[in-house]
Amino acid sequence: MTDYRKTYQNFSNKELVRVVTVEVHKYEAQAVKAAEAELSKRNISKLQMAALVKEVAQENTSVQEIQDYVSSTGMRFVNFAIDFVVYIVLVLAGSLALDSVFVTTDSDLILGLGYFMMFLIFMAYYVVGEFYFQKTAGKYVTKTIVVTTDGKKPDAGTIIIRTLCRLIPFDRLSFLILKSGFHDRFSGTTVIREKD
Repeated sequence: MTDYRKTYQNFSNKELVRVVTVEVHKYEAQAVKAAEAELSKRNISKLQMAALVKEVAQENTSVQEIQDYVSSTGMRFVNFAIDFVVYIVLVLAGSLALDSVFVTTDSDLILGLGYFMMFLIFMAYYVVGEFYFQKTAGKYVTKTIVVTTDGKKPDAGTIIIRTLCRLIPFDRLSFLILKSGFHDRFSGTTVIREKD
């Protein structure tokens, strides 16, 4: 049997309010009663309690709005297909440029430069597009954008992690198994429909 009283002593006032309000359905009745008891021990004024309840409710509404706008797996596949075609076109253009600049018979050097160029194009395409515009060509077509799980614009570090996670084997297939694929899950991002 869990001693919720000890657990809840480490919770902030806001976390306790969340347990007894918007997340009450996630907890056993005994856990909710323990959270209520801990809140009453803290002698929080009615004004403070009202402010906490309002803040928790607003955060819950924001999360729900994001969930309502999360794009479907089908839309994500369309994004991937369009981005893949654009990437291939960029790689072909890069290959032609590389071929006109480097004249060598060393096939290992050409192969190494080719892979390096493909990696640079891959990183530049996704990082520049998703950091500056929150979208790539595919997302322009489907009218979707990348956001953090709390609905904010991702920072550069988050986008770099997101882009590198796309290189995980079977990342694209992970969307068939999980609600959010590897590159969303590990970077704390999601793709949502743009608001009109």
